[in-house]
Amino acid sequence: MVLRQTLAQRLMKAVIILAAGNGTRMKSHIPKVLHTISGKPMLQWVIDATDSLNFEQIIIVTSPSLEFDNHINNIDIVVQKSPKGTGDALQIAFNKVKNNINHVLLICADTPLLNPLDLKNLIDSKADLTIAAMEIEDLSKPYGRIELNAKGKPVSVIETKHNEIAKSNKIANAGAYVFSTKLLQTLLPKLGPNQESGEIYATDLVALAVSNGYSTDLIYAKEENFFGVNTIVELTQAEKIMQDRIKKNHMLNGVRFVLPETTYVNYDAEIASGAYIEPNVYIGKNVRIAPYASIFGHSYLSDCLICAEATVGPFAHLRGNAEIQEKASIGNFVEVKNSIIGKKAKVKHLSYIGDASVGEKTNIGAGTITCNYNGFEKFKTQIGKEVMVGANTTLLAPVYIGDGAYIAAGSVITEDVAQDSLAISRTQQHEKNGWAVSFRTRYAKKLS
Repeated sequence: MVLRQTLAQRLMKAVIILAAGNGTRMKSHIPKVLHTISGKPMLQWVIDATDSLNFEQIIIVTSPSLEFDNHINNIDIVVQKSPKGTGDALQIAFNKVKNNINHVLLICADTPLLNPLDLKNLIDSKADLTIAAMEIEDLSKPYGRIELNAKGKPVSVIETKHNEIAKSNKIANAGAYVFSTKLLQTLLPKLGPNQESGEIYATDLVALAVSNGYSTDLIYAKEENFFGVNTIVELTQAEKIMQDRIKKNHMLNGVRFVLPETTYVNYDAEIASGAYIEPNVYIGKNVRIAPYASIFGHSYLSDCLICAEATVGPFAHLRGNAEIQEKASIGNFVEVKNSIIGKKAKVKHLSYIGDASVGEKTNIGAGTITCNYNGFEKFKTQIGKEVMVGANTTLLAPVYIGDGAYIAAGSVITEDVAQDSLAISRTQQHEKNGWAVSFRTRYAKKLS
């Protein structure tokens, strides 16, 4: 019976996400809420913050100019045709709320640092209206201020842009609320435009609730969790906070960052305990790093798998579905794209390996490149086990190098090389004795 009752309560909560602001202060052609933080759009961070709370319904209020990617599924979209304020957006969205919903969470799409625990505390409140609050130290910040009664319950929210005196109040509005649907049914029609701005404010529901006998409450949260992004400067600040969170979680799981403040880690990176990461490393999307792998300074990684005890860098670039297998080594100024580097293989200096497979214990000499593209198609280079490729070798794909083969330095390889063979492809060297002496003599006379 208790389980059935809990399930029924869970299925009667909806969340409304406000994403209709024009974001003009971003000065960007990208809609504000689609700017990314650590590789994920702000809006998606907000949606994900609600995942563990099992809402029956998610409603997003958008502007006409905002387009969504197809990955946003099972979400109701409503459009606020003109920016008339949060209260107007709530009125529009509430018309979409299902009949079985009894509580509605209202949050903003430009707050990517939301903590699901704060949202849970909000929706667990028993009041008809609960507001998220935060105690701020910087009183110049433009947050609305929450006025409390003698019992510490909210009685109104005062916007500081309309009331300078309110700025002395340290209890600020975080911009997240939970309403009972009964309250919204009764009070939403009573919301009117502000006399100065002409906008309809959802915050006016607090005073309306009190005057109509509804109960109110508040939960306190960290200011950081409700940090709002309205400019590129604030986007950068939010990025730094998110990066600190991501890297802290990895470090608590046993990952060593030598100077974490210099390293970027995408939200979806999988980094195993024991991994070692030096300064100025960029870990982009879809990167997996296995235990005890080492990534040395100034390396750039995306779409790659680095297996156990492999080493990468410094100044290496892995991308496009690259796989570095156990104990393999990728060195200075080496780029690997869409290739597999086998166990204990080495590509140590100034090389490009693209659309290739490199066998176990093979050594790729400095300056080696795979020529994989003819302007129309890309071709595969296959290098076997324990191959020795000399420095400054060019491998013209498609080409196959058999196990144990040797490629002489400076060769241009255009045909397959058999197992355990030596391939040499270079012009014959000619030497003219004494030529340098006569050359210098001629130039000395010319310049004198």
